[in-house]
Amino acid sequence: MEDSRRPSQVGTAMPTPPQTGAAAAPIWAEYTSPDGRTYYFNRATRETRWEKPNELKSPQERDSVWKEYAKDGRPYWYNTETKKSSWTRPDSLGPRPAQPAQKTGQTPSAEQTPSLADQKKATPSEPVSAPGSDSRSPAPPVARQRPDRPERTPAQRSARSRPPVPPPGALEAQKPAKREYKTTEEAEKAFIGMLERHKVGGEWTWEQALRAVVNDPDYRSLKTLPERKNAFHKHISAAREAEREQRKKEQEQRRTDLFALLDTLPISEHTRYRKVKHLAANHAAFTAVPTDAERKRLFSAYMDENLQKLDEERRQLRHQRTKEAAEFLGSVSIGAKWDTTRKQLLEKFEDKMMPILRSDEKERVPMDTLYYFVRDKDSAADPEAGLSMLDLMDVFERAVADAERRETKKRHEEREAVFRRERQNRKAFRQLLKEHNNKFTPSSTWTEFFPLIKHEPRFLAMLGQSGSSPLELFWDEIELLSDEYYRHRKRLESAMREHDFSMQVDTPLDYVRAFAKKHSDVPEEYMDYIYKQLVIKCERRKEEEEERAQRHRRRLLDGLKYALYDLEPPLDPDSEWENEKQRISCLPEFKDVADDAACREIFDLVVERQRERALHKTSRRRDSEARKRSRSPAAAAADSAGGRRTRRRDGEVESEHAAHEDNQQVACSSDLEEGEMVD
Repeated sequence: MEDSRRPSQVGTAMPTPPQTGAAAAPIWAEYTSPDGRTYYFNRATRETRWEKPNELKSPQERDSVWKEYAKDGRPYWYNTETKKSSWTRPDSLGPRPAQPAQKTGQTPSAEQTPSLADQKKATPSEPVSAPGSDSRSPAPPVARQRPDRPERTPAQRSARSRPPVPPPGALEAQKPAKREYKTTEEAEKAFIGMLERHKVGGEWTWEQALRAVVNDPDYRSLKTLPERKNAFHKHISAAREAEREQRKKEQEQRRTDLFALLDTLPISEHTRYRKVKHLAANHAAFTAVPTDAERKRLFSAYMDENLQKLDEERRQLRHQRTKEAAEFLGSVSIGAKWDTTRKQLLEKFEDKMMPILRSDEKERVPMDTLYYFVRDKDSAADPEAGLSMLDLMDVFERAVADAERRETKKRHEEREAVFRRERQNRKAFRQLLKEHNNKFTPSSTWTEFFPLIKHEPRFLAMLGQSGSSPLELFWDEIELLSDEYYRHRKRLESAMREHDFSMQVDTPLDYVRAFAKKHSDVPEEYMDYIYKQLVIKCERRKEEEEERAQRHRRRLLDGLKYALYDLEPPLDPDSEWENEKQRISCLPEFKDVADDAACREIFDLVVERQRERALHKTSRRRDSEARKRSRSPAAAAADSAGGRRTRRRDGEVESEHAAHEDNQQVACSSDLEEGEMVD
């Protein structure tokens, strides 16, 4: 019997290799060893085995629980379910098929016996065990040595431990044709297909895969070892991904089945895992989950999902009941009281309150009632979804706040309506002012304009409202009208300067109107007012010229006065005009004044001042002499110094007084300020 110390590497049917020609020979061939034992040879993978391949088995043999084995050339059968073996063929397998005549009981001739080199080339690198020797299934029992059969020596057992290789002629006749590939992509695709046919999984190593596929014709589709390894790693990556996806699908299926099972169990929001484990211990969906930790995790996920749904249902139900209470209080006023409203709410929504707040004992639901995830229409209502007193207070507060917002909005709309009406009234009054703008000028007053509009409805509508008053709007219109008159006046003055037109106080209005009509576009109705402005401007200019002449004359007289003070010898207090006229007339300042009368007045003023100074000096001298007689010489010196300071101060005061008089006589500018209108 075949050595069973190593696991079988070919336990399933091998796929058909690529075939060429009209008809393809079968992959597995049946042969008889020299000792009469039947064995099988795979022409594609060069593999030999004692057990019958699945490709050669009948449908009854493939579907049966009986497996056929051989011991010392004698077949026996093993039941994989009952774990019993039998020397007789079971009836469920049907009659044993007849073996070909040329193979039954024949021994290969010397010419057909392969040489030692051919045996080494065709023999697999590792012995192949029976399918039943796989680690995942129980090994078939070993039959006892029959007493009538002689004991074989170890050499004989070693010679029969492996099936022989078929004759060379049979191998050459069934040798598959070598395939050629045009591109590297096709060769790589064939190599990966070979790995898939041999069921190379994601956990395989290159050495394991090499032992399984080295005899496959498509193994040499890629020429170099790096290309084969690269294709192998691609296949491994794809296989691992496929296995990962398969595991995910299996986990998702176990999760779906377990959730479907939990939906049928009486589970509440407070159920624990140990209760579920007791209820579902015998259900296939529960036991299909491999570990208890995974079951706990799935149960927690199920509880989280359903608790979330439960909370959402409660929230929606409580929201619906709160909405009904809010609609009930939709017409509440701002001054509503909570005590009165609370009684109305309790009477209206008593059946929707929490059980502890209900007055009807028969309808009350205990607070500890379990709320099952799977409920029928006759189950008790959820006590957690009832309204509480805080919910009612919140509804009442929001209703009062809504009432306040409605009131505020109403007042705002009323205020906006008042503002809109007042704005329309102001607009209408401005239109009234524009209609009467030809009846007043920039110098018009409200007293003059009021009698024209005092009975107008547009004026009466302005009385008593907020915002700009009719008087303020009138002055706004006057200001705009003044700006317009000023622009036309400046345009006329520019034309006058351009054409050398000299405007005087006595220039006739008709002359100015004719000039404006010819050289400017001043409206005719503006000419009267503009002419008055030009005349007033000329009068002011004349007054300014006269004031400038007077200031110049005063400065000349002051110069003559200061020259008289500086005469050498100076004027005496007793000097006379007739005696000093000849000397004074030689002064340049006298010639600049050119007026004897004015010069005579200045001379008399200077003489009078000299006289006053002389009297003051005499008085101070007498006082000084008196002090000298009564005081020490030091005091007399101080009095003398004080007199000098007094005289100097008197001269400075007189000069400042004259300068002050000059400053008071400074005239205004010869032209009006920009934008100024003359009354």
